[in-house]
Order: sequence, then structure tokens, then C-alpha cells
Amino acid sequence: MGEGLGGWLRRLMQATAAQLLAPHPDERRRRLVEGLRLPEGPLAACRYVVFDLETTGLRPSRGDRIVSIGAVRLEHGQVNEADHFATFCHPGRPIPPASTAIHGITDSMVRDAVAWPEAVAAFRAYVGDAVLVAHNAAFDLTCLHCAETRAGVVFDMPVLCSLRLSQWLDPEQTDHSLDALAARCGLVVAGRHDALGDAIATAHVFADMLRRAELSGVRDLEDLMRRTRMREAIAAAAAQF
Repeated sequence: MGEGLGGWLRRLMQATAAQLLAPHPDERRRRLVEGLRLPEGPLAACRYVVFDLETTGLRPSRGDRIVSIGAVRLEHGQVNEADHFATFCHPGRPIPPASTAIHGITDSMVRDAVAWPEAVAAFRAYVGDAVLVAHNAAFDLTCLHCAETRAGVVFDMPVLCSLRLSQWLDPEQTDHSLDALAARCGLVVAGRHDALGDAIATAHVFADMLRRAELSGVRDLEDLMRRTRMREAIAAAAAQF
């Protein structure tokens, strides 16, 4: 009983510390709607980093942490799978079995991995000044924002959500999951729920959607943000995480 109580107290203290170190919810909301300097030129001329995270759970604002990061570059409308970023991260706490059941990452797999703040800092260096892209970006961006203080970095670049872009392009469709998007593109996803595998799949479907957006008359990133109400959609969805 004593060990059980001690473990509960440790988890409570860790969660409390994580909340204190993470940006306040009002700060995160402000960051999602404040003005941005957007790259100029056609959509295909922008440089993108498409990424995915695996985590200990779905509430980063309550202390859930990143256990894996995968990312790939998209430049000139082409996915460059050779230029990728992939790492496990030690979350500093046990990975719940329910989360392992989804992404397959166990405590033993991250035992010798870099600490999650170091991994986040390395990922920020990889991103540089590119535009970030993720599927259901509200979750992944909240994870990054909650890690900023410990990692000593800031993710203040433009962010696009492939889920939101799909909803805008195909409002008649009811399923905008990554699996559904891949199926509509005729793409077979290798390594589903693997951070790098999901990032690569997202990059390919996002590249296809960018081409469709340009064909529909979208001039540049500012025009895309305005038409899709991208930032408003991400900000609204981020409140649940």
C-alpha cells in the first residue's frame, strides 16, 4: 500500500511540475492566433517539415510527454524521404500500457534514448525556418509548446494541419483520418503509428493536397491560411489537449 501511495504521489508531483513548466493555456492560445510573418510566393515554393509524434498519452498539458519524433522534408512539391529526422525519446516516466498498445513503444525501447527535452531541441534545429505540417496538428503542436521551456526552444513558425486542409478541400467526405486520406491517394502507409512512417505518409498526402489547392486558385500561404481558417481551427482543437 505504501509503495502504491508513493508511486501515486510521484506521478502527481511530476504532472504538477510539468504543468508549471509548460506555457500557460492562455499563452498557448495567444501563440496560435497572434500575427505571423508568412513565406511569400506560391505554395510549392515554400519549404515544409512534415512531422509526427508518439507520446505517453493524449494530454500534454497535463504532463504527457513525447516518446518518438519522426519528420521529413517537403520542398518544391516533392517529398525528400532521404532527408528525415527520427528519434526515440526517454520521457522520464513509464509509458502506459494503453499507449504502448497503440504505438508499440515500450519502456525498454526508450531506456537508452536521449531525454525528451534534448530530442525536442534537436528537432527544432532540424526544422529551421521551414513551415511545420502535421495531421491533427493541434495535438502535436500542443506537445511541442508544452516541451519548450524544458527544451529551451520556441516553435513560433507557421503550422499547417493536413486534416483541416482535407476538410476544406473535400467537405463532402466524412472521414479525414490519415488512413482515409492515404487510401484516397492510393498510398499504402508503411509503419502506421510509427512516427517517421506516419510523417512520410502525411507528407505525400499533403503534397497532393497542396497541388489541388493551387489548382483551385490558392495563391500563397497567406491565402491558404485565410481560406481554410487554418489557425482558428488549430487553436479551437488545441483546447482539448
